[in-house]
Amino acid sequence: MEQGWVYVLVNSSIPGVSKVGRTSRPPLQRAAELSAATGVATPFVLAFEQEFADCVLAERLIHAELDRRGWRLTANREFFRGSPGEIVRVVLDVAAASGDGPAPPHVAGAEALLAEADRHLFGQGDTLQDLTEAMRCYRLAAARGSLVALERLGAIHAQLDPRGRIGRRRAMRFLKDGARLGNYYCYVEMAELFAQERHLENFRKAWDKFFAARETMRCAEVEEGHERFALALRRYIGNCLALAEVPGHLSEMMPEAEVLERSVLAALDAVRDAPEARETLMAVLRWTQAALLPGAAVVAPERVRRRVGAWLVRARGVAA
Repeated sequence: MEQGWVYVLVNSSIPGVSKVGRTSRPPLQRAAELSAATGVATPFVLAFEQEFADCVLAERLIHAELDRRGWRLTANREFFRGSPGEIVRVVLDVAAASGDGPAPPHVAGAEALLAEADRHLFGQGDTLQDLTEAMRCYRLAAARGSLVALERLGAIHAQLDPRGRIGRRRAMRFLKDGARLGNYYCYVEMAELFAQERHLENFRKAWDKFFAARETMRCAEVEEGHERFALALRRYIGNCLALAEVPGHLSEMMPEAEVLERSVLAALDAVRDAPEARETLMAVLRWTQAALLPGAAVVAPERVRRRVGAWLVRARGVAA
């Protein structure tokens, strides 16, 4: 965490545009430094400043909201269209949500915001499915300290733009922030991205970090009973088999083998009309039964992979 300020600067040479950035020094000093640059015709004026306990995360959340509104002037630059008043309201919303500013009555706590975001994301109950509103609530929940919200935002950005640089970059920012703050399930989402890119070294490292962090710093907020861990294990084994990788971490997985088996069987019932998903789950089930369940023969990992995963590997055109 880096304590500092998020500032909003305006310049008469670029009307209708504001610069939104962060600094750990007094914002007026930063404005003077920027005004001294030779490429600036007129000085920057400080329109607003807001102090944050973590100005790095605050800036990312504010920029993400301004990006969502389509206000960024140029990619990878801190200049945004829109009136200073509108931009300041975004800064104040993030400040209120993070506890760094006065909380208006409409800003709820992190837990309530996370639940509201889930309702909009999945269209639960009588709530209309609305991805834009879901992401807004996730951002506010993240600003209020929700580790799960950071994970959700990373996963959503990865799915929205799976092959694009912008979507991946935004996804990784949220996931790295979440992992840094203690949500080790963010490593699961990172591993998914690396699997899609066939970046095997990073894929292995992400899963190593996940298992190590979960073992040493169990976090109640991100754990949702055994099913949460079982879902992660399903993804790990399935991706390993698809990538012709030998699943490791047997000592961590064995105590969860029966829960994992039940989870896979339940998932199979839910994907009766999705042949590819069923094939992947069947491979996970067979590997689990062969390598993890009590009474299973001790089989060399390479032999297990050949016996229960080679057909899946061949079907996807991956060299065994």
